[in-house]
Amino acid sequence: MTSVLQPEVSISNDGDKILCKDHGLEKCSKCQVDWTDHNNLAATLKHVKDIPAPNAPNPTRNAQVTRLKEEGNKYFKQNNYTEAIRFYTMAVDLSWSRPLWEPLAFQYVREELAPVLSNRSAAYLSLKNFVEAYVDAEMVTRLKREWSKGWFRKGKALVGLGRVGEAAEAFQTGLRFDHESEELVKALAEIGH
Repeated sequence: MTSVLQPEVSISNDGDKILCKDHGLEKCSKCQVDWTDHNNLAATLKHVKDIPAPNAPNPTRNAQVTRLKEEGNKYFKQNNYTEAIRFYTMAVDLSWSRPLWEPLAFQYVREELAPVLSNRSAAYLSLKNFVEAYVDAEMVTRLKREWSKGWFRKGKALVGLGRVGEAAEAFQTGLRFDHESEELVKALAEIGH
């Protein structure tokens, strides 16, 4: 692997420009650097007086995601899995639409999406849509690696896909995070592991 050396830089005497350290130039052909665009951008930003405050978290969005998830749960309990999936999908879409510049956006998305995707995975499992169940469960394990429920859902989807060895690995990974999970122990026993 070839390493690229970054040129050393210095600051102009007035503190307004980045220059190549060796030659004191903004654009230096010997060092193969051109800081002109950067310096021009910095100059325009220097005149901004009122920097707007960061956006506040949107509690309405959190509540809406929770309401959609609860509506999905209601349909799931009624064995209306198609309708449950519809509400879980709306919750996922709403959570993903959160602007990433919102404070704690990724944390909110992670905390909202993991249970919603886990529930949607369960609904897909109930409909024997194992590929969709697997995709959602895989995302849960990536969002919340330490949450055993995601590994349980992933294992169940893999069993449905006939990939029993991988399912056993998923169940065992879940047990590493939750040593006393009865559903993981039972799932392993069901597949003979």
